[in-house]
Amino acid sequence: MANQRRRDQISAAAIELFAQRGYFGTGMEDIATAVGMGTSSLYNHFRSKQEVLSDALLRTMEDQLRTHARALAGAVEPVDKLHRSMIAHVQFHTENVVATRVINTQVTALAEPHRSMVHQLRRDYVSRWQAIIDEGVESGQFTVADRRITCFALLDMGIGIPLWYDREGRLTQQELIDCYADMALRLVGVDPAAVRDTAR
Repeated sequence: MANQRRRDQISAAAIELFAQRGYFGTGMEDIATAVGMGTSSLYNHFRSKQEVLSDALLRTMEDQLRTHARALAGAVEPVDKLHRSMIAHVQFHTENVVATRVINTQVTALAEPHRSMVHQLRRDYVSRWQAIIDEGVESGQFTVADRRITCFALLDMGIGIPLWYDREGRLTQQELIDCYADMALRLVGVDPAAVRDTAR
């Protein structure tokens, strides 16, 4: 347990450094210094900088998939699924700003097979959203010009958040989540007010 806590501390420090300097601009000695240990001690927890990066990115994607699955528990209609998906999507990106920024900018630094593993998890996440869009269109609840582009547009709405989000900004996290959830529904031709009325 103590060893896992230490790994978590190292991973968190490394993510901050990767976000600031990039993977190639960060050395194992930088990570060791950030957590107050010697470089040789760091190798007792991670065998290489590649392992640090792969551990961080894989865990981030796995966490995002679990978060999405929990959000959809009990949802039946595609409108509800999309609404819950965007709420979870924005919440995850606002609560994991640094980790999600790193996964979107440093994944190309990963060597195989870990790069393919991360890409597969991302494809799994996209597939979940695509299934919701397809279900909504086929049931007549969604109206979109292009299903695939709509899916990517919805995902990009959240992915861009780590580039500018400020917890001390004009909108609270909840206000931002509500704004994005409403925009997601409008993008597929659903009136957000009708969803709110149904939820009451």
